[in-house]
Amino acid sequence: MNKSKGIFYYMVWMIGLCLLVYYRSRFFAMMEHQWAIHFETVNLLLANMIYGFVFGLYLSLLNGWPARRKMNKPLFFAVFLPCFLILIYPIASSYIKIIALSEYYHLIQERELFFFGLMSGYTLMKSFFTTR
Repeated sequence: MNKSKGIFYYMVWMIGLCLLVYYRSRFFAMMEHQWAIHFETVNLLLANMIYGFVFGLYLSLLNGWPARRKMNKPLFFAVFLPCFLILIYPIASSYIKIIALSEYYHLIQERELFFFGLMSGYTLMKSFFTTR
């Protein structure tokens, strides 16, 4: 953590984190209600992916606000792109006719999708922006 930002920035960040965690339960309750009505498991899967991605974006703000736009190509292509492709594979395979890998579903469960979403969001911000 950079000490030049002061404690106020980190307190505001912590309040935002608490709000994000609080609204997570409401978001998942809404998606579970939609699942109960339509019986589509894609909604719960998509909710977990979106939450992980947004949480990763928010986690990247811990280092500071994005300053100037400078693309870090190795981080983008070596970390973000594979994580993002692994993240969207279950949704893509349910809507687009692509090869279904049975091993994928044994390796990746819902909790792992959260971490791939977290890494995707975090590395997306870190690959496109530098911090102040």
